[in-house]
Amino acid sequence: MRHGAPLGARDRNGRGLSSILGTIIVLVLTLTAGVMLWHTFSGLFSSLSQQDQLQLVSAEYVDTTSGSYVLVSVRNTGTSSLTLQGVQVEGVTSYDWSGTLQPGAQLSQVWQAPAEPEGTSYLLVVTALAPSGAQVQAEQVVTVSSD
Repeated sequence: MRHGAPLGARDRNGRGLSSILGTIIVLVLTLTAGVMLWHTFSGLFSSLSQQDQLQLVSAEYVDTTSGSYVLVSVRNTGTSSLTLQGVQVEGVTSYDWSGTLQPGAQLSQVWQAPAEPEGTSYLLVVTALAPSGAQVQAEQVVTVSSD
């Protein structure tokens, strides 16, 4: 080392890392640690989050000689239980539908419906409530058919 040289300075024969190389190594280690922490916590939070999903398996509006009916079948494809609230056939009628639908479970229901012309299409919407208070819906267009 030269006399009066700043601290950390080295002469040509000195050993050790240059300040640039040291900075690069610290930067790489910091970025690697950050990526590892992000990967760990993002996986933890995604596994803890619940998904609220309702699938409309089938929906029919059938006009028979004994009356008209709406037939609906839904499945909870999410990870949390859902509380069914109702079914609405837009522009025609709505029905109360109460019950709890556990993850993976399927439920079907039949309601008597007003007579409608064959071939007429309506939007059918099933509504459920998630534990978080969020409203979950599944919808499908149904066409009145005769039996």
